[in-house]
Order: sequence, then structure tokens, then C-alpha cells
Amino acid sequence: MTRGRPKGRKDNPSNKRPKRAESESQKRARLQKMSATRKKNNADNLAAKPSSANAVSMICDDRLNNQATPNQPALSNTNTKPKDSTADGGDGDPAVIDSEAVEVRPASNVTANLDVEDDDDIPHSCDDYEEDEHAKSTTDVEELSVQQQYVKAIQLRLREEVKQNTKTTDLYLLNHLKKNNWWIRKEHAHYFVKKLGLKKEYAAFYRDVYIWLPDIRWTDVNCKPCCPTCKSNDNVGSNGFHDKHPGRLVVGLEENYNVITRRYCCYQCKAKSKEVKSVVDQAFEGNDDVTVEKTVDKYQHNFMGWNKTALPLFPFGRGEEFPAILTWKAGVDKTVNAMMRPLFDKGLKPESFSNTLLELHTAKFAKLSVRHEYEIKAKRKDRLDFVTDNMEPLGDFADKTRYAGSVPTGRYLMLVYVSFHASIRPYLEREVKKRDMDVLMVDVSYKEAKSLYQYHGKSVFRGLVTGLNQYGEVRLQFHIYTDSHEQMLSALEAFEKTRLLLGFGGVSHIIGDNPKKEASLYMSAMPSVREQQAKYDSLKLPAVRDPLTGAKYYDPKNLLIKVAHGTAEMNRCVIAMRQEMKGKAIGLDAEWNRNLNSLGHQTGNSKLKWIQIAYRNESNALQVLLFWVGDLKALPSNLRSLFCDSSIQFVGNKVSGDLKKIGRDFKVEPMNAEQQKLRKNVINLGMHARVRGVINNANVSLDKLAQLTLELSLDKSLQTSTWTKTLTNDQK
Repeated sequence: MTRGRPKGRKDNPSNKRPKRAESESQKRARLQKMSATRKKNNADNLAAKPSSANAVSMICDDRLNNQATPNQPALSNTNTKPKDSTADGGDGDPAVIDSEAVEVRPASNVTANLDVEDDDDIPHSCDDYEEDEHAKSTTDVEELSVQQQYVKAIQLRLREEVKQNTKTTDLYLLNHLKKNNWWIRKEHAHYFVKKLGLKKEYAAFYRDVYIWLPDIRWTDVNCKPCCPTCKSNDNVGSNGFHDKHPGRLVVGLEENYNVITRRYCCYQCKAKSKEVKSVVDQAFEGNDDVTVEKTVDKYQHNFMGWNKTALPLFPFGRGEEFPAILTWKAGVDKTVNAMMRPLFDKGLKPESFSNTLLELHTAKFAKLSVRHEYEIKAKRKDRLDFVTDNMEPLGDFADKTRYAGSVPTGRYLMLVYVSFHASIRPYLEREVKKRDMDVLMVDVSYKEAKSLYQYHGKSVFRGLVTGLNQYGEVRLQFHIYTDSHEQMLSALEAFEKTRLLLGFGGVSHIIGDNPKKEASLYMSAMPSVREQQAKYDSLKLPAVRDPLTGAKYYDPKNLLIKVAHGTAEMNRCVIAMRQEMKGKAIGLDAEWNRNLNSLGHQTGNSKLKWIQIAYRNESNALQVLLFWVGDLKALPSNLRSLFCDSSIQFVGNKVSGDLKKIGRDFKVEPMNAEQQKLRKNVINLGMHARVRGVINNANVSLDKLAQLTLELSLDKSLQTSTWTKTLTNDQK
């Protein structure tokens, strides 16, 4: 006879058996049993499905120790389980139990891993992998990454939808591409994962995919890719998709993406290729003593839709829609490629740019990882029965089976940079001829020819002549065998011929190492330089020879001199000068007395006495204004505004020092607020001549500078005389 529970016992509270009080030892044993059971279940789950427990580098130490902080979620993993949020009497962060069972490893060091392979810099007959016997298949990898599986499934679906005889197939992929500019963005990845029957992974593992099928995308004109050999698409047809390489990896600024296209075949070139091969086989048939070396096939007929020779041949520039610059095994986004030239030209090394990309890519991955942790925290906050499979972190940046991050090395970036500019070299050579060249700065480099061009240990060339225009762009470049000017004459004449054909103005100024020695060469080869020199010669004042030095003596009697005293007279002179001056340049000089002690030693300088201004009037005559300012406490208003005018060029030997003393002596605040030598409209003749290679020392005297440039001799003996209100004829 079996014992049964009395009827109504379940519903009758009085029939319930009272609970016995649990001792501390019993409670401890129960918790240990529950913990052991949970650990066993977690171990079974881990054995059934490997999980990654690596932490991202951005997560701080307290999260690595699996301790939650007020502003950060605890690091989630397969061995953690939250408590009920009501257990601590609040809605704070869920606590983590059994932290001693958590195995957390710090993230490994991340380095650039997309490098140049042995066959990357070898010219290939085409970019069709299947013609390469030694090409490594993407599917030969033991386990594909999440993105690779995704790209492979997309390519298989494209095969079905682009079949011409497919009428009953749902064209959901092609319809999506047509609406989204032929991009499958990562935000739509989970939708296509479900449609393609793939296992759903974390959203961070999916990236963008670009589809390049120009003949399907543009149907208004014939947009089949042109054959790289015959440059025509009349006999081009599709040749299916690759089985082993579903898509090409492209490196972006912050993350990578993939591009997919299909193969094409030019049947005319294919027939010619077979014909040539047949003729060669017949010619050497039966002749075992002859070895035929296999060379690049002249009639390339199989090619990819992104072939670099075919892209520029699309009508209406539609080949520019392709977003990447590809190499043999990968590619770089055009945005990254466009950044390399200005950065490399400014001195940034490819390795430094690679480090910059690595920083941007890993920072993006760190943000995705932290976002993933917050999503896990949000899911488990209100759920006690969370699934352990959904609690894995993203893993490592370079995990080939999960995120599979890839960043190019400096060598790979340099390969892309060189190959891209080699492809556009004809354009660059034509474009550089269109650049303006009013000024030509010529220099000869002997190191380049000595180091690079040698035959049996001896240099072939003497030097490399380079000419830069006023913008610092290379406009002329050629090698010379000796230092003789005769070798340069033919290159300069060819340069002039190109200039005339393009209809550009001639070079007016030449800057070189030895102007006196090279002047005859440039004036004989370039009529525009000769004409400009004639204009300068016409501006020289009539002069006689100095009997001592033989130089032309500067005769001040040819000058128009005006002496002004008083504020009103100076203001009128400045107004008249502004109205009749030719151009926007004036010569400036200032004179003051030296304070001497009883022994004749200089102890200081007096206040400014005279200001001299020279300019050319409308008749091209030199006009000199002499202003007595020794009695003034402040400059006349018009003179003050003249010195502060940024549109007027102040020219003189050490003229910045004169302007500085004018501003200090008369307390002109705008002039004292900035360094006069840094003003763009202040031209110190010594520095001006030094930069152009006329002299070696910018502190040269005005007399010496006039002899070197104008062949004039100046008398500066009265420069240190006593300057008073009344000038002598010699001082004038």
C-alpha cells in the first residue's frame, strides 16, 4: 500500500510542513555543490565550442580583474553569471561571481601584417588568380574568418542572380545593390546573413562589401570592361566567378572592406593566343635540343573586371567609380592612396604612415569591443537565464577566424605608392609642362649621379640638373657629363620649344649658383631672360667710372631731392608720393648720431634725426624725400600710417633695423607689436641677395652689395657724420 499525500494538502497552508533551519555547514555544502555543477556545465560548453577570452587593450586593469566599475561594465565571458540586481538592494551594476574561475588573457601586441609578398612586385600577365599555378587560394585556409565566409556566400548568391536564364530566382541581392550604389554596408550584414543561411555572428565581425559588375550596373551604354590587350570590348564576354578567391581585401582608413567582381574573356585575343601557341609548338616540334623559355603571353585574354588597364577605358569616366587601388593580392582605398602623396612629399615615411593606420584601425576595434561589452551588460541586466554562447568578447584584433584585422606595412604602402604613380606617369609628365614658370631656380646635384649611375664602378654622369619654378615644382631635369655649359644648351632650347608649343610666357628670372658665369648661357638660350635683363639695364642711372675701383660711380645729381621740415609739410609730401609713385615699393633709410665719450668711444645712439624715402614717380625718375624728425615727439599722421601700411614694400639694407628704431623712438605701437624682420612687406637687401646666392653673408655693406649687383660704387664716408637740421650738400 502506497502512501499518498493527503487530499487538499497543497492548498491548505496549515498542512504545510515547516522548514528546518539550515546550518552554516549545510549552506556551505549546498553552495559548493552548485558551484561545482556550474563549472562542469561551463567546461562542457567550452569543450563543445571553443571560445575566445582575450580582452581588448583598451579595457583597463580593474576590468581585466573582472571587477565592475561605476562607469564601465565588467568584462563578460563564458564563466560569469550575474546576480539578481535586487540582491544588493539597488539598480547598480550586476556583480560577478566565481571570479576565480575566469581566465582572462591580456591582448597580444598588434603589428602591421599586410606585407609585400615575393610575387607582389613582379609584372604579371593578368590579375586572374587561376592562371597562377602557385597562387594560394583563400579557401585553402583551415578556417575562414567571419567576413570571408560572408563574402564567399555573397559571391555564390551573385552567381545565381546574374545567370541570364534565371527567371524564377528572387533577385533580392541585385535589387539591394541597385538601391545602395552597389554597396552592401555592414549595417545590413545580419539581414543578408539570414537570407544566405549563414550562422549569425557579432555585428562587429562584418564589414562593407563592394560589388563591381559594370556591365550589369550601367545598361545605357556598353560598359563591359575593355580587353587590356586590344583595348576593345567588342568581343568581350563574362567568364564566371573565381571559385578560390571570392573577393579582394581593401584597406580603408579605419577598417577594411572587400570588393567582388567576375572574370571576363576577350575571345578575339584568345583565338590569337591559341594561334601563336600553335605556331610555336609546330616550330619546335621534335627538336629536343631547343629549350623554349616561357614568357608573358602577348595576347592576354582572361582578365578581371577591375583590371587597371581596363578601368580608364570605360566610357564617361565610369571606371573612376571603382573605390580602390589594387595590387596582386590586396588593395588600398583611394582615400588612403590620396593621402600618401602629400604626406610623403612633406617627409612622412611609409613606416610612420603604416603606424598611423594601425592606430586608427586598432582604435576602431577597441571602440567596437567596448560597445560589444555594453551590449552584453544591457542584455544580462534583466535576464537571469542568459545564454553562455552569447557572452564571448570579440577576441583579438588579428584573430584570423573572427575579426581578422589587417593593416599594411610600410613596404606594402610604398609598393602601392610607386605602382600607382607609375600608372599615371604619362599624365604627370604632361601636366607638369602646364605649370607656370616665371622664375626658374636651377641647381646641380652631384651626389645622385655619383651614387646611382655607375658602370664598372665609375660614374656615367657628372651631375643632375634640376630646375624648379616659383612654386617649388620640378619643371626641368636632365643629366650632364661634364660641367660645360654646351651640354645644357640643348636641354634649355628644348625647354623653350615646349613652352612655345604650349603658349606659355617665358622665364623672366633665373636663380643659380653663379649668376655672372651663367648669365650668358641663359640669355642666349632664353630670349625672355634676355629681354628682362634689357629692361633692368634701362633702369640704371647714367654714371661715370670710379678711378680707384673701376666701378661705375653713383652720381646723386641725377636724383630729385625734396627736403621737408614740419608736420604739415611732411604730410603733404606723403600724400603726393602716394599719388605719383610707380608701383608699391619704396627705399627706406634712417640716420641718427652716435653718442661718444671723451675718449671717442661710442656709448649709445641719439634719437632719430632724418628719414629718407626713395621711390620712382610716373616718369620713372627717382624721387628722394628727406624728412627732419629730430625735433618731433611723434610722427606725422600720414608718415605713421605709411610705415604701418602692409601693402607698401619697404626695401633697404638692414631696413628692418631702421623700422624698429622708428617705432621705438616715436612709440608707434603697431610697429612695436611685431618683429619688423618678419613682416612680409619688409625686404632686407642683404638677406634677399643671400637667399638667391648672390652673396655668402647677409650682413654685407650696402657699398659692397651695390658693387656685386649693380657694379656701382657708393661713397659711405659721411654715414657716421653729425646729422643736424641743416644738411650739407655732401650729406644730401
